[in-house]
Amino acid sequence: MKIRTWTRALALLLLPALGLSARPLAAADTAAAEIMARLNAVDAAKYPDANAVVLESRRDVKYNADGTYLDRSYELVKVLTEPGKENYGEAGFDYTRQYDAVRIEMARVIKADGRVVDVPAEMIKDVTHPALAQMNIYDANARVQMVTFPNLEVGDAIEYSVLDSCFLPPIEGQYDLIEVFQSGDPILFKQVRVDGPAERPLHHLVKDGALEFKTAGKDGRVSYEWTARDVQRIVEEPAMPSLLSFAPRVLASTLGSWNEVSRWWCDMTGKFRVQDDSLRAITHALTDTLTTDDAKILAIYHFVAQKIRYMGLGTGKKAGFEPKPATETLSTRYGVCRDVAVLMATMLDVVGIKSYVVLTRAGEKIDSEIPTIAFNHAIVALPDGKGGFYFADPTVENTVDLLLTVEADASMLVCTPEGVDLQTSAHSPARDNLGSISARTRVDAAGKLTSEVTVDTRGIYDTAFRGWCKRYQPRQLANFWQQVITRVHPGAVLTGFSTSDPEDLYHAFGIKFSYEIDKYAVQAGNYLLVRSPVATNSFELILRQFLADAGLPERNYTFDLGVTLGSEQKESLVLPAGWHVKSLPSEVDLSSGPLSYDMNYNSSKGGESTPGLTVDYSKQFLIDSKQLDPAQYLELKKILRTSSRSGRGEIILERDGKSAKGASGASN
Repeated sequence: MKIRTWTRALALLLLPALGLSARPLAAADTAAAEIMARLNAVDAAKYPDANAVVLESRRDVKYNADGTYLDRSYELVKVLTEPGKENYGEAGFDYTRQYDAVRIEMARVIKADGRVVDVPAEMIKDVTHPALAQMNIYDANARVQMVTFPNLEVGDAIEYSVLDSCFLPPIEGQYDLIEVFQSGDPILFKQVRVDGPAERPLHHLVKDGALEFKTAGKDGRVSYEWTARDVQRIVEEPAMPSLLSFAPRVLASTLGSWNEVSRWWCDMTGKFRVQDDSLRAITHALTDTLTTDDAKILAIYHFVAQKIRYMGLGTGKKAGFEPKPATETLSTRYGVCRDVAVLMATMLDVVGIKSYVVLTRAGEKIDSEIPTIAFNHAIVALPDGKGGFYFADPTVENTVDLLLTVEADASMLVCTPEGVDLQTSAHSPARDNLGSISARTRVDAAGKLTSEVTVDTRGIYDTAFRGWCKRYQPRQLANFWQQVITRVHPGAVLTGFSTSDPEDLYHAFGIKFSYEIDKYAVQAGNYLLVRSPVATNSFELILRQFLADAGLPERNYTFDLGVTLGSEQKESLVLPAGWHVKSLPSEVDLSSGPLSYDMNYNSSKGGESTPGLTVDYSKQFLIDSKQLDPAQYLELKKILRTSSRSGRGEIILERDGKSAKGASGASN
């Protein structure tokens, strides 16, 4: 599927055949009266929270029986605010040199007084896709036509028309489309029209909304048209899921089943699962001393993940589907996801272990009703011996697990010679993504606290802490943890810090540290006030990071954590002799759907070897869903408020010989 340079010129030859003009729209010194009337009719007061208003958005597609197509987009947008000016000051139009070409037919600014400022040629640049570059992907075929609108001001409008011409469809003879009909700005009118041969009809569906629809046939072709009017804007919230998961959208495809897509990419990638002496030698050196397939799979997986520089997501219409040969990826020691997946599969071929490459969308679910090629990531599948598959993502460097937890509950298309249906990866329970904090703490008669803390990790905790420790020197890590313990008390002093080997991917990662605080316990007459350091949540770093976006009192949209996870905390406080419990923070037990929170304190008297009093604190907080709907989010907020209060709760001791009211577990 190598493309000669002349193939891009085929796009221009297709224009007359598909009934679309190759000429750009004519420029003018002043905007047409009809356009100005529409722009002037936009009352900013009607959209007090909007940064812009999309007056018109059109997409007109004509595809052929061989899958080639022309796709013209037109937009007219009025800018209402400074952020709107920032958002619409540039526009980018993706294409892939392997498959299509993009031409800006017309781009201009319409000033508030009607003057037209055409975008000069030097402000239209063909560049490497900036989003891919940010993900460390350097693919010369993934390009963007970037348009900068000159002298755009609040009250102005932008207008453009862009033609995308596909001369080589990713799947020969097939066309597919996903179009979202809602955005962060109000849309007054949006229409998508697709025209194709009757012999290649579209299977189509509208999800999460209602649109006007009509279809008609003429001269062996069929048109499909979807229209929306006066669409309210989506008010953005932190940690929102992709619009592709909840906004009104059209799914359309000539593909009859996911099996067709599965067979297509299996056939394509199979051509690149090639071996040479070097690849075979490296594979045998890794596996010849190992006696089980599981051990060989793990050795190959860790080699690819650790030794091949991953360059980010790199699969999809706008990034290409064709991988490099496995031998080239091994030789250069770098590649995008599809290259890395093919290399791992090829090395497994060497040792006779069956595997398949997989198309996925980086941890997200895909609309399954209509088969499309809306993927952005590639990994590896292995038969599980029960008729199904388990998965490995060799692009993830710092994990003991074959599949990162963010890729659980996600759509997976295993690409096999026979073809299989779209499926969902297994759920990763919160207990498999757990951070466990345990502490043994002593408070002496003078109020001095000494503590030894152990942090054990699983799943996302293991990956996060392991990667963090690999990025910094031991002294930097100790300095950081010194800052952490000062959250417990400004006078806290770190007395020890160590971690397990972050390079050892065969054992779970752990951290140990110790610290002391002078005069931590506060004596007030016949009472001694002590707080559990672990209960302050000062050491719970990962869960706190994932919940950083849970600031809104309520939500309209799903709260997307991206992972299931949990926290388990325990502390045993050995307190000085001569005191008994007056009051302990109250027990809390909250459960709602995927959320569970349990916290309690218990006390016991010491024996001959440990005179004094021991108070045990424990808390477990589990979030067993990657996404929380608005009602579940309210339950999360309730738990977070409770957790914050319990972190401030104090253990109140009373001197022996005084009133012994207030048994263990009583509320303070």
